[in-house]
Amino acid sequence: MEENYYYVIFRLFGIGLSAMILANIKRNHSNKRKARNYLKILILCLFLLGTDLIGHFFEDADKAFFRILDKAFSGLYIVVFVVIAVYMIVYAYSFLDIEIHLRNRTLKKILEDGVCLIPSAVLGIIAYIDKTQSLTIATLLLYLVALYNDNQNELISLDPLTRLNNRNELTGYLWYKLSTPMRGRICILMMDMNRFKSINDTYGHVEGDRALIAVASCLKKACGGVPGRPFIARYGGDEFIVVMETESDLDAEHLCDYIHMTLAVENHRLKKPYNLSISIGWVRNEQNNRSIKKLLRRADIELYEKKRQFKERERTA
Repeated sequence: MEENYYYVIFRLFGIGLSAMILANIKRNHSNKRKARNYLKILILCLFLLGTDLIGHFFEDADKAFFRILDKAFSGLYIVVFVVIAVYMIVYAYSFLDIEIHLRNRTLKKILEDGVCLIPSAVLGIIAYIDKTQSLTIATLLLYLVALYNDNQNELISLDPLTRLNNRNELTGYLWYKLSTPMRGRICILMMDMNRFKSINDTYGHVEGDRALIAVASCLKKACGGVPGRPFIARYGGDEFIVVMETESDLDAEHLCDYIHMTLAVENHRLKKPYNLSISIGWVRNEQNNRSIKKLLRRADIELYEKKRQFKERERTA
């Protein structure tokens, strides 16, 4: 009797915890792409806990009808469990950021895929060994708490519109990089959208937001193939910053060219009544400089000069 009591209490606790996380994530993340798979996992977990709890009351029943119900709920539990495992893999594939430095691309892909499969594989093994499913439910709840923590951290560190790093995250990243002996390798690219005010005034702020999202997407594409994965952030308004590490100034110049080329391709694809373009001012950090403000001030001066040159070209065109 006491064991049955603990069984029910533990399941009810799991249902309550999942429902609380679901309500919080739904309120804060309902319009974000990353949360959708997570929301499905949460809803399925609630359903899983519910079927496990209801099926428990029928497992010792004598009547044939209740025995049929017990088998039905047991089968439903297995089906939902498999679906949850699949969604866990989908979630990991979509959003787990892994960078394994190997020359063999095939081996790298296998290892990355293996890391993505670990959560669902561990859960499946535990579910097979644990006949009462108590340890399985506990592991699943710990996984949900870990995902919840990941979503909360993202809410703090990412810009909600562009899904780039926000200004606070940029400050923390620069503070760390400028405190290392390799600070002389840091190049910072400060960018500002050209004619952004005109886009907002002519086509509205909703279209202006779409333009910002498109530029952010282009920055991700342009920086995706750069060794060391440059850090991308929305600095504020229509300003963006990319931080990269390199010993060659040519690498920074090439990245600037590639960003402009990516935007040109995006303009051709979107065929908007306006063109997306940005001005980029970049500087290399001085080896003896540890000041974020000084580095950003130098980049801002370079950006101002590039903006002046752009406006001059427009006037003479």
